[in-house]
Amino acid sequence: MSIAIDLSGRSAIVTGGGRGIGRETAMLLARAGAQLTIADLDEVSAQGVADEITAQGGRAVAVRADITRVDDAQAIALACLNTYGRIDILVNNAARWTIKLFKDMAPQDYDTDIRVTLYGTLHVSRAVLDPMIAQKYGRIINLISDAGRVGEPYLSVYSAAKAGVAGFTKALAKEVGRYNITVNGVAPGTTHTPGAADFIERAGGEEKLAKAYPLRRLGQPADIANAILFLASDLSSYMTGQIFSVSGGYSTAG
Repeated sequence: MSIAIDLSGRSAIVTGGGRGIGRETAMLLARAGAQLTIADLDEVSAQGVADEITAQGGRAVAVRADITRVDDAQAIALACLNTYGRIDILVNNAARWTIKLFKDMAPQDYDTDIRVTLYGTLHVSRAVLDPMIAQKYGRIINLISDAGRVGEPYLSVYSAAKAGVAGFTKALAKEVGRYNITVNGVAPGTTHTPGAADFIERAGGEEKLAKAYPLRRLGQPADIANAILFLASDLSSYMTGQIFSVSGGYSTAG
């Protein structure tokens, strides 16, 4: 006997789905049978992921969106609804970070980081709630980052924004559980993505950074996507308001 996660008939939105963890998550959800809406500020990368899913026999559409704009967040939800007729899964993956000591940051740096990372998550979550409530089903998965749980030097504002997403995750879970909507978070440690390369270098390189991790390695996008797949499935139906650290043991906070 075996257990397989089957998302056939489910439709999923992945923000920041054009590369890194977002791309890996979109590809994995598609392999499990989900229909994808890939949202990204970079239309070319989003379309590339959608084309790859389609070439492998799946269904996917790409949406160019700036999630700091309420209208764009609503457009993402409408694209999913108009294409598939429902919204079952939202993965709030898109984020922005400025890699600097806080004393060296200008207000416009942290304003943009917060608007993308925190406000973007709020905007897209709000856009999908009414359809999820109407169908009495939904899975919202927010990328938190261990930076939002324990703090990270050179990522002070990003840490603050992700801590805000963590609090939002717990609060929203309590509001919408009655509608059979779960809201959970995944908190990656340092993961090999294009966006993390500068941070890894600033922190002294991969070999040095990996020593802080009990498993003695940094994460891969697939490590994070696997946890997201579980939370997107009905295997996690009695879990909500939780934050799962996927960080090789870097954070063991509750």
